[in-house]
Amino acid sequence: MSRTRILIASDIHWCHLEWYGVSNEERMERFVRHVEEEYQKDPFEALLLLGDYSLDHWKWGIKGCWLSEGRSNTKLFADRVLSRLKALGVPMAVIGGNHEQYGNVLWKELTGFTRTDAVTVGDYLFILPDTFGADLDPTEHSDGTYSGVDMDFIRAQMARYPDKKVILCAHHFEPARECEDFKKLVCEDDRVLCLFGGHVHRSNVVELGEEWGNKALLYTGNYSYNGGGKPPQESMWGFRDLILTEDTLTSRYITPANTITVKEERIEHPYGYQDEYTRKF
Repeated sequence: MSRTRILIASDIHWCHLEWYGVSNEERMERFVRHVEEEYQKDPFEALLLLGDYSLDHWKWGIKGCWLSEGRSNTKLFADRVLSRLKALGVPMAVIGGNHEQYGNVLWKELTGFTRTDAVTVGDYLFILPDTFGADLDPTEHSDGTYSGVDMDFIRAQMARYPDKKVILCAHHFEPARECEDFKKLVCEDDRVLCLFGGHVHRSNVVELGEEWGNKALLYTGNYSYNGGGKPPQESMWGFRDLILTEDTLTSRYITPANTITVKEERIEHPYGYQDEYTRKF
């Protein structure tokens, strides 16, 4: 039986903040090393990154470094992290999040990628729309404007690959704010298998209900800070995989072994899985 494995990550945030007693540089080193180790353990056919590699555009605190200083941690992430991940030799997508609001031209200059993308792997099509594609290149500090999916982009990609099953991935999906056409597409088109999103820094799985065709939205966790209201070791740094066979998809949130400090307590977090989801199609 054929098997396709994909790795999906988001919310890595190279920036001026540190979390759980680990410096930015060390955290980035761990992220790259853990992705490399995961590939060595069980190779994946593509790596999809769903945004928020920095806090270059940030409304709060000391503000984002791009407008304040003209410094791009996104560029630093591309030079030091993406350059190493490319060495894996698998197809990659690196779409924009809400904390790097560079316009399309500047995004390509900084990262070498596009803010939206589509990646094909075997019988599958991964469509990655930019749901924070409004009000780009801002002149004031901001956390981004949620724009929803670009249905023209999604339809064009699905028409281009009419025989492939579809997985939709974005930095964030807000189902209640999406258009009826998108809801109808997800609900009624059996080619659409599931959705992946980041942004919320959690790894949980949300069943979208009958109006969405009983499809699921799977959150990709973080490699920065936990946003789930749980102790960080319960939603620790990690990434999701997606394993596709002839008629089944399975996804797990993978937490590599890590040492962190929480309220001066040193915690050894073991390698493991959580929030597993399986669906036949």
